[in-house]
Amino acid sequence: MNETSDIVIIGGGVMGASIAYHLAQRGGAHVTLLERQALGTGTTGRSGAIVRQHYSNDFVIRMARESLHTFQHFAEIVGGDCGFVTTGMVVVADEANGEGLRRNVQIQQAQGVRTRMIAPTELAAVAPGYSDEEISWACYEEDAGVADPMATTHGFAVRARELGATIHEGFRALRIVTAGGRVVGVTTDQAEIATGTVIVVANVWSAALLQPLGIVLPVVATRHPMVALRRPGDAGGRLDMHAVCLDMQREIYLRPDIGGVTLVGSTENVFTPSDPDQYAQGLSEIEIASFRTRAGSSFPALKRAVPRGGWAGIYDDTPDFHPILDRLPDYEGLYCAVGFSGHGFKLSPVVGQWMSELVLSGQKPLDMQPLNFARFSQGQEIHPSYNSGVMA
Repeated sequence: MNETSDIVIIGGGVMGASIAYHLAQRGGAHVTLLERQALGTGTTGRSGAIVRQHYSNDFVIRMARESLHTFQHFAEIVGGDCGFVTTGMVVVADEANGEGLRRNVQIQQAQGVRTRMIAPTELAAVAPGYSDEEISWACYEEDAGVADPMATTHGFAVRARELGATIHEGFRALRIVTAGGRVVGVTTDQAEIATGTVIVVANVWSAALLQPLGIVLPVVATRHPMVALRRPGDAGGRLDMHAVCLDMQREIYLRPDIGGVTLVGSTENVFTPSDPDQYAQGLSEIEIASFRTRAGSSFPALKRAVPRGGWAGIYDDTPDFHPILDRLPDYEGLYCAVGFSGHGFKLSPVVGQWMSELVLSGQKPLDMQPLNFARFSQGQEIHPSYNSGVMA
């Protein structure tokens, strides 16, 4: 079977679906999205799906702010229900990160984010259930929340289809075909697709697709576990959604989920590479116990929580924990959006918009320019303000 498409997107997570939607919305080009399994079943489906604006670089804050607007108004802007719920978010820190926290709040306020420093003793008022013990610094972002990663992905994909895009699930991209210094097609396990433009959005699997072309992505696959804890009935019950928390003191984050569940993940940097096709997707008893202990110190009711399982996802980490959004060198028509280092979901609306603009017009928005491919070889890496790089 042979097909032809103006633009082929490889990777059917939330990022690929967002790019497909934004390209289709602009019209004028036929778009095909390839997903090797089913939409959202890669790293997106394991996402914590926290939507926040708490970053330490002004251009990333603006990215997050614009994306938040889309999540808040998803039904009107895109269509469908992305499951976004405003919960508010607290960030708590020890002395080592305190000044960085204060400085970042000032940067965020200058960008219009509704956030403020609070005394640890105010935690109970803005985020009931959290403990102020051993906390030196804290801030509160009132518009933060959580969304449903699968619903968001399908929302983008459904609308892309309605606008004329073709979405192939169960199509594994095997090779990007080039000739004369430009892209001419994609070979999959189902079809040969002729195209002049390819956007690689395949998370950690992107590197293997690009390596035969002599392009080495500075992306490492790292394993990140998360545990689901069923809160006791006196801690919000089955329906309540408590505030999100980024606890730098204990190197964890907590987010509410439906059914009285709190998801607890790690903010620790992981420098040991994992094989994305052969890694431990389940959690060990030691990992579950560690998360439960740390979560109980942050949110005391979780000391009485019942573990309801857990899973580990994969991050596509870059050396500076920021993504690469760019046209790739040496081949006309080759682009990538990779290396999100755990931040992709919350930024997916604006990244879809930016990549569509770059591909169709050749122009980069000003805030997109620092996220170029060449920065790692030119000594222009992006530096966060915190000791933990995952905070960006």
